[in-house]
Amino acid sequence: MVRPRNVGRVQAKKEIPDWEQEEFESRTDIKKAAQAVTDLGEQLAEMTETQIKKLQLPATLQDAVLLLKRMDKGPALKRQKLYIGRYLRQDEPLLMEIKAKLAEIEAKKKQQNAHFHKLEKWRDRLIAEGDSALHDFLEIYPHADRQQIRQWIRNAQKEQEQSKPPKSARELFKYLKGLEW
Repeated sequence: MVRPRNVGRVQAKKEIPDWEQEEFESRTDIKKAAQAVTDLGEQLAEMTETQIKKLQLPATLQDAVLLLKRMDKGPALKRQKLYIGRYLRQDEPLLMEIKAKLAEIEAKKKQQNAHFHKLEKWRDRLIAEGDSALHDFLEIYPHADRQQIRQWIRNAQKEQEQSKPPKSARELFKYLKGLEW
């Protein structure tokens, strides 16, 4: 008599992670979701070591990411990426926490870029328009040094006329950057 293989054995049920319980339309969607998590691991590896340590990742994950950061091309690199992706998929709360921290970092970068664009516009406007723009600027920022800004504006205008490097424009930008906003 041939006995079925699983008779008499108790099979342990594996707990299925939340990301696998989601309703996916196809296997391709499942693979895309897994790849997105693996890509998140790669994104972590692109950060500096200091930034990685500031994220306060579990020691195992942090070591894995730092190892991935040091690796060169080859099959071991791919295995390490997959290992990090698997680690993140197994710990759903950690995955969500990392996504939130990365979103926060990205938001800070966007805010800083917007601030620098605003400063560049003010610098360009000050150089192009002179005293009228300086008057508008000082209404918004009365604590700025009028005399020093005027000097940089005049020097920057002369540098533009003589096709010299924009040393004064850079100095003006540094000063604007140093002001409290």
